[in-house]
Amino acid sequence: MISKGFKPDVILCTKVMKWFFYSRDVQKAIRVMEILEKHGEPDLFSYNAMISGFCKANRIELANKVLDRMRAQGFSPDTITYNIMIGSLCSRGRLESAFKVLDELLKDKCEPSVITYTILIEATISEGGIDKSMELLDEMLSRGLLPDMFTYNAIIRGMCREGMVDRAFEFVGSLDAKGCSPDVISYNILLRALLNQGKWNEGVKLLSDMVSRGCEPNVVTYSILISTLCRDGKVEDAVNVLKAMKEKGITPDAYSYDPLISAFCKEGRIDLAVEFMDYMISDGSLPDIVNYNTILSALCKNGDSEHALKIFDKLGEVGCPPNVSSYNTMFSALWNCGDRAKALEMISEMVGKGIDPDEITYNSLISCLCRDGMVNEGIGLLLDMEIGGFRPSVISYNIVLLGLCKARRIDDAIELFTAMVEKGCQPNETTK
Repeated sequence: MISKGFKPDVILCTKVMKWFFYSRDVQKAIRVMEILEKHGEPDLFSYNAMISGFCKANRIELANKVLDRMRAQGFSPDTITYNIMIGSLCSRGRLESAFKVLDELLKDKCEPSVITYTILIEATISEGGIDKSMELLDEMLSRGLLPDMFTYNAIIRGMCREGMVDRAFEFVGSLDAKGCSPDVISYNILLRALLNQGKWNEGVKLLSDMVSRGCEPNVVTYSILISTLCRDGKVEDAVNVLKAMKEKGITPDAYSYDPLISAFCKEGRIDLAVEFMDYMISDGSLPDIVNYNTILSALCKNGDSEHALKIFDKLGEVGCPPNVSSYNTMFSALWNCGDRAKALEMISEMVGKGIDPDEITYNSLISCLCRDGMVNEGIGLLLDMEIGGFRPSVISYNIVLLGLCKARRIDDAIELFTAMVEKGCQPNETTK
């Protein structure tokens, strides 16, 4: 197209770049921008798309280079550009760097937006800085920016997470004077905090206040009630809440059903859990992989790996492909019932589908190998863990140490213990 004298279209190129970033093909995204810069006319939106792509790919240094190149091309970063950078840094716990970007924004004579401050407030709260977040809120107001409920809910959520429930209630009480009314999300945050503290009477009163203010409970409200009742062993009450929810015309989702399915499984009522999942499907609510994993785990613990395998094999057909947790569950169950070949086949299939093993995968493999006397292979997996980017935990080391001790390889166990401590992994009571 370019060889025939056509200029690349900036809108089309931007869409193609976004697709390549979405597909994790960073090099092709870079190539599209190079073509656009050389033969077309990039704009602020295309540069922002490039910066956003690099940030999502955790390539902050490349995002900064695009920022420099953008300025060299005569484009000034706008508030959206800086929000992308700030959001990416905050999501990776680099709060100090995010505030430096805010300083750059102000030096560039850009105006921070409500979104800018909300991102920073949320990140500050995540690090336990409630007082600092309140200072940011005051700074935001002093600039004439009006926070929205997303901002206020971030603060409410942070206060509750830090155990400052009374302060959260005071803050919510002050919202009317600020020209805002708490929404269903605000009430749900407070309700969850109260019920987590076992304050059911206060929770019921909050629901009453919520409805009296014209704020109707939603699916999340009911799911919080169901989850807490199941946690407290009041499964029949939780089922009644589910029925009441449906009578109100609210369709339960996977988060509504999952606590009930888990509770039935814990009580050993697996047939009822499976029946409930079927009921859930017929009710128009599709189970997610968490629901299926709960059933798989319960069946495997009860020694019914054959039934679990049948469900596992159908996961792809029902539009819920297995994840690493599903494979971990099936691997352990198959190995424990003596089908090692099928168990190892599970791991091969998982890796073949591009699903990365996690720490539980490694620990399960190491445990199975050591338990069956293959301690050297277990030690080899400890090294593989580090190569795969996982730092073996004290649990990983304890499994191998136990295997070595059972094999009466005490000298090897002492050597491994020394290496463990030298690598900064502290022993626990089990190690001792």
